[in-house]
Amino acid sequence: MNGRSGRPGELRRTTLGNGLRVVLERQPGSPRTAVCVHYGVGYRSERPGQEGFAHLFEHLMFRGSASLPPGSFYDHIHPLGGQANGTTHQDYTDYHQLVPAAVVERALFAEADRMRAPVFTEHTLAEQLAGVEEEIHQAVTARPYGGLPWPLLPGVAFRGFANAHDGYGRVDQLRTATVEACQEFFREHYAPGNAVLTVVGDHEPEELLALVERHFAGIPARPAGPAPDLREPALAEDRWQTCTEPSVTAPAVALGYRLPDPDGDLTGYLAHVVLAEMVNHHGLDGLRAVSAGCGVFGPLDARDPDLLVITALVPPGESPQRAVETVTGRWAEWADDPRFGQRRAQAVRRLLLKHHRQYADAYARSRALGCLELLFGRAELLDEYPLLLGGVDPALVATAARRLGTAAKGVLVMNPGPARTRPAPDHSAVPDHSAAPDHSAAPVPARPTAAGGAPGTPGALPARTLPLPAAQPAPRHGPRCEARSAGGTQLVAVRDTRGPLVELRFRLPLHAAGWRDPQDVDALVRLLAGRTDAAARAEAVGDLLHLASDGQWFDVTGCTAPTRTRHWLGLLRELLAPLGRVTPGRMARRARSPEALMDTALRRHRLGGPAVRSAEAPAADRDLGELHRAVLGRGGGWLVAVGDLDPERFVTEAERALSGWPGSPFADPPADPLAVPPTGGALALHHEALESVHLTLSAPEPAGDSAAAARYLATAVTGAHPLSRLAARALAAGFDHPLHSGRDLLLDEPRAYVRAVLPARDAVRALDGVRASLRSLRSAPLSAAELDPVRSFCAAQLLGAFDTPASKADLLRDGVSAGRPVDWAERLPEDLRRTTTREVATACAELYPADAMTLVALGGPDPVTELTGRWESGGS
Repeated sequence: MNGRSGRPGELRRTTLGNGLRVVLERQPGSPRTAVCVHYGVGYRSERPGQEGFAHLFEHLMFRGSASLPPGSFYDHIHPLGGQANGTTHQDYTDYHQLVPAAVVERALFAEADRMRAPVFTEHTLAEQLAGVEEEIHQAVTARPYGGLPWPLLPGVAFRGFANAHDGYGRVDQLRTATVEACQEFFREHYAPGNAVLTVVGDHEPEELLALVERHFAGIPARPAGPAPDLREPALAEDRWQTCTEPSVTAPAVALGYRLPDPDGDLTGYLAHVVLAEMVNHHGLDGLRAVSAGCGVFGPLDARDPDLLVITALVPPGESPQRAVETVTGRWAEWADDPRFGQRRAQAVRRLLLKHHRQYADAYARSRALGCLELLFGRAELLDEYPLLLGGVDPALVATAARRLGTAAKGVLVMNPGPARTRPAPDHSAVPDHSAAPDHSAAPVPARPTAAGGAPGTPGALPARTLPLPAAQPAPRHGPRCEARSAGGTQLVAVRDTRGPLVELRFRLPLHAAGWRDPQDVDALVRLLAGRTDAAARAEAVGDLLHLASDGQWFDVTGCTAPTRTRHWLGLLRELLAPLGRVTPGRMARRARSPEALMDTALRRHRLGGPAVRSAEAPAADRDLGELHRAVLGRGGGWLVAVGDLDPERFVTEAERALSGWPGSPFADPPADPLAVPPTGGALALHHEALESVHLTLSAPEPAGDSAAAARYLATAVTGAHPLSRLAARALAAGFDHPLHSGRDLLLDEPRAYVRAVLPARDAVRALDGVRASLRSLRSAPLSAAELDPVRSFCAAQLLGAFDTPASKADLLRDGVSAGRPVDWAERLPEDLRRTTTREVATACAELYPADAMTLVALGGPDPVTELTGRWESGGS
């Protein structure tokens, strides 16, 4: 074994004796660990006749191994709120898990077991063929513009089989796959020496490496098959292909331009990354709904050759040919635009912001590190990327733009048509794989297969014992400072150095004036955004600031560099500055989700007004200045900051920024008591366009501690866990519709709710099932056997809120605005462990009293009228 050591936060690399490359990174403060294995086989590794096999094989790798029978791979993942998946790309297939740190050894065990001895059977092969067929149907057939750009565009931009063929393949051809073919594919491509294992989490590197060696070092080495020959000349002229699709209404085009080789010209490649971001932000003259991307699946996600991909809709009255000609002719003008340099700088700032936020997450880091190590032998590129990207010369980006004006490209046109047609494959250059150069890791001498059997054969290798979980460290926010400003704003600042940014969250309740008229609040949000130009001013310096309202809260969210927190707080202060009298004029109504419509109706009902108003657009003569004073002129609220900051210094800055706000106390009109009792009854909201019926059942939380662990568990037992009462009843009744329980604030009261989306034809029967499930919380008391898996799931799922500085900021904002102490989530795992079954059973009955909850139903008039009548009559 060879390797190098490093301090926490540095990459630790080593190579095991069987050739497996290992990349470890310690991420202090992460309560969950990401484990990822990249294999050097993608759809470009397939031979003629194998189209789609790499993707099918990815599915099969989850369906059993020597120690994990079919269906058991997820046993250490889903019950603990973790996640696992696999994806097939051009040059690799990756398998990734995110689990509580306590079960990292189980994650390593599972990955090693399927690297060592996957099991393929006729049953699992047939099962996964059906799954692949459905995935292809959903991604390509059932979706408008399905297949554009992938998997169709590579067949236009390339000629060689490896680069050009459809990576999904044809289902009829895949059905001819055999177990023997699966075993052969495994032997050829899934050798340890053709893989990279990446682990990111808060573990001592030496201890983690010992676990890796324990589970992977004994896997026999064997040579990997030859890598595909991807070499082919660039197109000499534009290549066009056309297809038709009955489900689309406008022609679409996909353009594929050959990219520079990132292994030999990384700077030129990154210039195209910047150019693609500029196109995404500013569009292209002559096309609509333009989207651009560097790489078929993303930047630095494949070896050469790869494509800069641009997709767009063709404007009405324009031919695809003319639209593409217009774009081609304007690349040089685009590069010579006086604003080009400024746009390039803004694009780099957006890319850097996106990069820093995305890769503060252990899961995303693990996948990216493994990909870069496998493809380029340079996992460290992930952290070098910001400096490299920022150093791309503007002239080089302009040169890249001019090149697109003359470079040959592949052009795929999808026209509306009466029938689905697809271009015929043209693989005139099919390489000889047997003579292809091997770009994989150096071959490792083969060792005899353990137990004398072939990998992939049932019973070929003995099962191993699943390791026990370790103790799970409690999640911690980190060093923090709390204070309250002179205007009553609760300030919370937490130090978290997993990324170089500071995540910021500001929240105010809308109060009665906003709760009654959320559309007027939307108009106020748009007015503030336009008047202050805060979002654009934040973006201009590389920050993010976003205003929003959901009918309950006014939220400002964003992030900034530690050195620019004062600038971000200054923009926030401008938003809070008083307005004079302002009327919105005519404004279009913003579309709202069914959940928001139901909650708005319930708020109005509780406040004594009509649940539905005849005009839902903002009133043209409404004084938004007065609304601003009623919502943003009161003081109070919450400001949360999480990131690479000094908590005490940030709190001081925030107090200074908010000084003088509010300027004068806001006097509420005399408060009327809530006109409608908070429990019972039903509201019918008619919406002709909805095919399904949406419903919300609500009840105010009883007096007491809303942060109590018993209530947290009761919500999960009722309908926020795969084994909940609501889920069990739906499964028994044969329903497959969204159904869940939760808790939040409605007006200024904590409430418990149940939401469901029901098929109109079965809505009454489904509602009766919901009522029966809720009644069972009293009639069939909770048992310890029912609670224990829910308890484990909740404790582990909570860890996900600590995954990144951004998710932690959301957790803190949501908690403090609900009246919970800052350390609530830190204490919750232990509180969950100590809470008794009796306490949870009592909380279930109190939070979800079936016959005292208010129903709001939204949908077609007939089913909604029937549902509300049924609920009010107490039918079951």
